[in-house]
Parts: sequence; C-alpha cells; structure tokens
Amino acid sequence: MNNGTNLESLFINERLTNVEFIQTLVSRQFLTDLSYVIALTQPTYAKKDLFRLGQNADGGYVLAPEFQANLCLNLGVGYEVTADLDLIGLGFKIFAFDGTVPNPLPGEISYVFTQKNIGYSKGDQKVIDLRTVFGENPELEDLDLILMDIEGHEYEVLKKELSFITKAKQIVVEFHGLELLGDQRFAADLIEILKGISKSHSPIHVHGNNAGGALLLGGASWPTVLEVTFLRHEFCTNEVKNGIFPTSLDFPNISVRPDIDLTPFYGEKKTYASLSRTVLGIS
Repeated sequence: MNNGTNLESLFINERLTNVEFIQTLVSRQFLTDLSYVIALTQPTYAKKDLFRLGQNADGGYVLAPEFQANLCLNLGVGYEVTADLDLIGLGFKIFAFDGTVPNPLPGEISYVFTQKNIGYSKGDQKVIDLRTVFGENPELEDLDLILMDIEGHEYEVLKKELSFITKAKQIVVEFHGLELLGDQRFAADLIEILKGISKSHSPIHVHGNNAGGALLLGGASWPTVLEVTFLRHEFCTNEVKNGIFPTSLDFPNISVRPDIDLTPFYGEKKTYASLSRTVLGIS
C-alpha cells in the first residue's frame, strides 16, 4: 500500500462490496466501544414468539409476527429472495430497491422493484433517497418491515434518513465492518445510530453472520458482520433476553462454516470481557 494513501478515505468512504475493513487491533478503546454496542443491541423479549422468514441459510431473517398493513421495504435484494417469497405468501406487498441486479421476481404483482440503490450522489440516476421513496409511495407511512442488507452503505442511510427507517414497526439491519470499533469516528457513528434507533425500537434478536470474519476476544469470536432485528417498544416486553445465541431459529449463513457463538457477548455472563480486560490491564 502506498504510504500516501488516505486511510480514512479507504476505510470509510471507499468500502468494497463483500470486503470487510482491515482489522483494528484490540485496544481499550475497542473494548469500550464494543461494550456500548452490545448494550444497545442486547435483545429483549417480544410480546409474541419470534419466527424465521426465508431459507435456513443466508437470506433468512428472524422476526416477530407484528404485521398490520403487510407492507415491506427491502433495501439490497440481491438474487436470494426466499424471504421475499415467504412475505408474499403472507400477503405482503414489497417495495424492493437494488441497483446491482435485475428484477429477481418479474411478473410478481406484489413485488414492486426499482433498479436503484439508496444513495445520495447528486446527478447519479442509479441512486434514490428514502425521502423520495416515501414521497412517491405514501402508503409506506404504514410500513411493517424494513430489510436492510446494503454491504456497508447502511451507515450513511441510517445517519442521514433514520427518521424514515424508524417509521417501520420492525427493522432488520446487517451491520458490516464491526472490526473497526476501535476507530473513533466509526464507533461514534455506530453508537449514535443505535441510540437513535433505541428511542423508538428495541432489539429482539441478534445473529453473527459467519460469511464475514471474526475477532478473537477472551476466547470468544466477535463477528465483523452482525444481523440485528429491532421492534417498536410497544410490541416488546422490558425483559432482557440473556439466552443462548445462536438460537434454535438461527442457521449459519454459510453452511460449511460453524455458526458464531454470541453467548459470551449477549449471555447473562459476558465472558468475553474478563480475559480481554486482564490482558489489556483494564480493571
């Protein structure tokens, strides 16, 4: 790498699809930031039992059955559409956006596809912002569900248009690049986003995507990609869910690799912290 490369631009602004950030060394700051992220994504119990949508692999989601208008906004579709098909089977109308693929369900009248990415580059005909999407589709004000898997671009969308995202009763986000938590700017942005979501929604499910990497912390593996389901407060209890993760509803995104055990981070005893703190001299 050229010593003159702007690393901040490389890490933050020029992220490549499906390529994780270069690993940040574990430090006191990393552990501090990680503890905030865990606290803000610690699942609570939904009032209704969760269920799985989509295939038992990458492309599946764990949700609460809290649907009223049967409307979904899917940001980042790709070619894996088993979750979309399940939603259509439940009577959903789906507004889907992805500028990288053609319509994966042509002819499906309940599937309104736009070949554009959610973005903010002026003059780029391949991007559209959420303000425009909601303005052109007023029925989305009653949105039940948002699915967001946009390969690292979720941070810009969540920072700029969180007020539109939180209109949905339920939100599923795939957070990428979590090995950068030791980076002050990245961590501050992520924590601020999670605090913003927490004003209206509670996390109800977490799952580590084993398609990404993992950081070893005190004998535990912290994923670089984390899937989180959020649900509006009124559909949740106040009881913290300290159970085993992955749950019986979870499956590895890539079947040839073992799933990532998040229990050391989200279980009642957060065992990842003890050895890590000892090694770093943190009381």
